[in-house]
Amino acid sequence: MKRAKDKSKRIIKNDNSEFKQKLIKFLDKLKTTFSNAIYPDNCRCIVCEEEIPAGSKYCMCEECFKTFPFNNERICVRCGAPIDNEALYCLECQNYTRGFDFARSSLNYTGDVKRLVLGLKFKNNRWIAKYFAEMLYDTYMENALDAEIIIPVPISYKREKQRGFNQSYLIAKPLAEKLGLPLYTDVITKIKDNKQQAKLGLNDRRKNVVGAYEIVAREVVKGKKVLLVDDILTTGSTMSEAARRLKIAGATAVYGLAVASPKYNVPCENNEEITDFELISS
Repeated sequence: MKRAKDKSKRIIKNDNSEFKQKLIKFLDKLKTTFSNAIYPDNCRCIVCEEEIPAGSKYCMCEECFKTFPFNNERICVRCGAPIDNEALYCLECQNYTRGFDFARSSLNYTGDVKRLVLGLKFKNNRWIAKYFAEMLYDTYMENALDAEIIIPVPISYKREKQRGFNQSYLIAKPLAEKLGLPLYTDVITKIKDNKQQAKLGLNDRRKNVVGAYEIVAREVVKGKKVLLVDDILTTGSTMSEAARRLKIAGATAVYGLAVASPKYNVPCENNEEITDFELISS
């Protein structure tokens, strides 16, 4: 009688074990399906949404890759902004001191690039960040940079709480992993909840960021070469001010990488980014 009970217990135990295994497999499959739905990976082109083979570069189809506005034409030697003339420097870099030593962007901020960048920033399309990181990785390698640490350009606590994330961090994290460099998010903070740069003209952008950042961990950057990562580098005012503070804290060099820069035009008070911002946030 006792043997029969023991056998019965073993059967029940085995049945429970099999049930648990099946349940775990089912939940894992459900999790993967759900994750793929939110963060599509190597299934559709990020530009035109056509189906593409696994492993396609930057998750793009061949046609979109050929026409995508990569920032590989004439650029400003200092800030990397695309320019149309034969000058080595854009007017901004000619006329104003930059806090960073060197900055580059992977893309020209126009057309589909605008849509994708603003989609990340204002429409919660976080999945695009890792493809931007892949582009920045190639830009970093092409320019033979030698940074020792990576810092995403911070946004204010209020803005990050409203948005739910810092888009620069989402891009910097996979970039740091690919480069094998430490990523710090608690070195520099934004202490001034200033007006959004996209709503301002050129001159007001410079004034708007003065005093906006504070270094809270000087020991991390002292004697180090720092890579600042941001999504858009328009006039470079934000990155320049953050870099200036890092230099004061003891950084030996500050490089900047941004996903995109608009083509440099003669400065005017009405910036086309204003229209983009108003459209995306309306």
